[in-house]
Amino acid sequence: MNTPLIKTENLTKIYGRGAAEIRALDGVDFEIESGEFVAIIGASGSGKSTLMNMLGGLDRPDLGRMFIAGQDLGQMSNKALAKFRNETIGFVFQQFQLLPKKSARANVMLPLQYRRPRREDEKALAEQSLARVGMSDRIAHKPTELSGGQQQRVAIARALVDAPELLLADEPTGALDSKTSTDVMALLKKLNAQGITIVLITHDADIAAYATRIITMRDGKITADERTEKAP
Repeated sequence: MNTPLIKTENLTKIYGRGAAEIRALDGVDFEIESGEFVAIIGASGSGKSTLMNMLGGLDRPDLGRMFIAGQDLGQMSNKALAKFRNETIGFVFQQFQLLPKKSARANVMLPLQYRRPRREDEKALAEQSLARVGMSDRIAHKPTELSGGQQQRVAIARALVDAPELLLADEPTGALDSKTSTDVMALLKKLNAQGITIVLITHDADIAAYATRIITMRDGKITADERTEKAP
């Protein structure tokens, strides 16, 4: 039996103490297999963003364990966790987080520059990643010269350039109009069909419907976990 790409056991994150205690995550258990496209949906305060931070190795649980690609993230040193994040996980954010004075190619190259030793073919890898998201004709453009949808495509290319096993997308259409959102989600569906594991955080049921599995959260707990092959 294959080991799941992601596995959590009683994952718990607590803020505050005593009467002020808030369990942002309260005993979360689930598994995600390699190649899945999973949407995690919930209202503000449901715990979905805290869970995303955990999956990305950006925060540590107070209780429970979390495994990604067979590694127990809670047992890793900060240095080892940073290296693991860079090599295993790609991040896509709502606000793109591109450097405004850098070209699309330079922005996509950024994750590669943290590798030691450095890759000699960084420019070629960045250009290949941009081609993958349909941005070959914009490699020299700066973010201010691109539309919102184009900026998000550059951000997705940046997340993919290091060939991660897992792509985490946190409200990737939150800053986009409906037409551009449809285009970005179609791109994510295409990438998933190519074998990339995607975990998407959203509050929008229409966006979640692009995934083949939807996990619903409320008050730090999973309240539903459903599989669907439907897509808009």
